[in-house]
Amino acid sequence: MTTAARRGILAIATFVILLAVGAVFALVVPEQELRRWAGALEQASFAPVTDAERAERDTAMAWVARVLLVLAALWLVIGMLAARTRLVRRPGAAAARSTWLSSTRPWRARESTLGMLPLDRRLTFGVPAALLLGTSVVQASFLALTELVITLLGWGVVAIVLRLLAGRRSPWPVFAAAGGALVGRCTIMLGAMSIAGPGGFWDTVWANALTRTVYVALVFALFVWVFVAAGWALVTQLQRPVRAAAGG
Repeated sequence: MTTAARRGILAIATFVILLAVGAVFALVVPEQELRRWAGALEQASFAPVTDAERAERDTAMAWVARVLLVLAALWLVIGMLAARTRLVRRPGAAAARSTWLSSTRPWRARESTLGMLPLDRRLTFGVPAALLLGTSVVQASFLALTELVITLLGWGVVAIVLRLLAGRRSPWPVFAAAGGALVGRCTIMLGAMSIAGPGGFWDTVWANALTRTVYVALVFALFVWVFVAAGWALVTQLQRPVRAAAGG
């Protein structure tokens, strides 16, 4: 068995374990506590508005979520296709390819960023960051600004820490790995909110025990995978000499 095959099996096994842990978490933790963990932004946005205003906002937010979902799905599809076709030569396609490849095969993160144009490198960070911002805003329905800022600052701290850990080596492989996983997580969340908005989410996806368990398992697994993928890419990058790693 090749090294790449062993790494692939390890990655799949790790993600399956994370899914299982997330599913157990959803089944064991009391629903009210689970709701507080899974929907901090949505819950915080309930207080300032009436039920009528909430329903109106949910309709608008559902459409925003659908637009963002289409864009996120398009980014993922471009990343998958660019990894196998000449589409990678198109502007931005190399960045999509890098985030997809780095998040699903973190040991190839450095390889995926080699030869990328400055614009594409910035997109590996900028697109996931913009999608995270959009997803968080939809969750908060343009309300709960304090909780929204805290959430975004938390992710900002994560990005800064990853950059510092990379040291003199290039941070782009690490950003690509974390960003790709983050895009996947945002896609799941947007898909759930696109049905009936962030408020209606609780009466649709969350109300059914099966869909709630699947949702929590996926969101939990992808949240942890952000750090697993970033750490894997970081370790691979740190194992290279500084001069060699600085270029990619």
